[in-house]
Amino acid sequence: MRRIQVIILMIICGVSMYAHDFEVKNAEGVSIWYNNVTSKYNYNAVEVSFRGTWYDAYKDEYKGTVILPNEITTGGKTYKVVGIGEQAFSQCTSLRAITIPENILYIGNKAFESCGHVHTVHYNAVRCADFTLPEFAPFSYSVMTAGGYVYTTDPEDPDSYWTAYDLKTINIGASVERVPDYMFYGMGGRLPQVDYIARKITYTYGGVTAVNFLGVPTELGNQAFRSCPQLRKITIPDGVKEFGQALFADCDTLSSVTLPKDMTEIPAYFFMNCKELTNFTFPSAVTRINYEAFKNCPKLTDLSNLPAGLTVIGPSAFRACEHINNVVLPATLTTISGYSFSDCTSLTSIDIPASVEAIGAYAFEDCTNLSAVTLHEGTKELGNFVFAGCRKLSKGVVKAPAKMPRIYAQTFQGVDNTMTVEVEGGDNTEYAADEYWGRFFAPQAVENTSAEKTSVKKVIINGAIYIKKDNKMFDILGKEITL
Repeated sequence: MRRIQVIILMIICGVSMYAHDFEVKNAEGVSIWYNNVTSKYNYNAVEVSFRGTWYDAYKDEYKGTVILPNEITTGGKTYKVVGIGEQAFSQCTSLRAITIPENILYIGNKAFESCGHVHTVHYNAVRCADFTLPEFAPFSYSVMTAGGYVYTTDPEDPDSYWTAYDLKTINIGASVERVPDYMFYGMGGRLPQVDYIARKITYTYGGVTAVNFLGVPTELGNQAFRSCPQLRKITIPDGVKEFGQALFADCDTLSSVTLPKDMTEIPAYFFMNCKELTNFTFPSAVTRINYEAFKNCPKLTDLSNLPAGLTVIGPSAFRACEHINNVVLPATLTTISGYSFSDCTSLTSIDIPASVEAIGAYAFEDCTNLSAVTLHEGTKELGNFVFAGCRKLSKGVVKAPAKMPRIYAQTFQGVDNTMTVEVEGGDNTEYAADEYWGRFFAPQAVENTSAEKTSVKKVIINGAIYIKKDNKMFDILGKEITL
């Protein structure tokens, strides 16, 4: 009997942990429920909660527009509103707009789960950085609603179950100092519409289309706007100093971006998979473009406007940008990393500045239309597979400096020895004698166009290779000799 009483007591205590402590109306007369979390702080503090003892005890208790206050007064005491508790707004399908105040320090797990019709978020939290992240985004919707039906994950889009379909506008408040990591990750997607009579599924598209900065935050966290597939245009104000990785990655329709003039680096994955990004204007202060920053941006075409002070192009920075056809590398560039421009299949020519001492492995691999390469004095090494698979180089030309840069066995893998190498000054001696460059200087068998065929064959005498043609002997440079 005592054991049963203990279990009952545990159940009661467990339930009471979720019960709201206060109900206080905001300035607009809307009831908001709170839990007292003063024990966690050295001042009176509450978190926004749900009504009752469980998140779905009262269905849809928050409706329309809800403006959360910075503080509340109840029972003769004033409390700061410091957080939005776990599942506080869960399944509030009638919620349309939410204002998150300055004092908010955290947003709990599934705080806005299944709030499928929120269209505007006014985000004013200055120091909000603590998230228990449900599928990365605090605005997480495990299901989406439309037309009175509830639909689960789109089988063709496995990530759709955590997208915020109706959320259209995000206003970043003037006082916000930092937009936390993942804050608006995944705000948008496809909503399946089921026609049971015709037995077919069609899709409508929704999600964030506008992000407005009402002030100048100092930092935008990692992946803060990643996977917002309906976000087409955004302007980041001058004065933002720190940018997280993958900030706009997978924003499928993003085509116009304005970044601060004094931005010095494009972070890793920053625009990865932005399929509508076209001719991008780089801030003039940028010196580094980091790992996979523009990978798989198929509509990016022109890189003639790279910043004049650019020094580093990171690994895979422009990989698989299949329509880039014009690249002008600045004289300040020192590093072209591995895979930087691999699979840029529309690129036809490249001029490597003298300031680049080495080109990373695979840097231009499978640039299948590349037919002209210019190298300058100062470039000392071309890594393995740098021009592998560049088939048009077989009938193209490499303009090379007088001082031969080092290459490897597979630097030109898949490029025939019919490629022309034009050496500055005309002295081919060092190149022709090199183990790997030499194959582009060996005489080629040429079919005689006259009725009588010309006889050409290779001859080895005392370990040396010679070419015998029409009873005359030539060395491997094509110079006639007498033995």
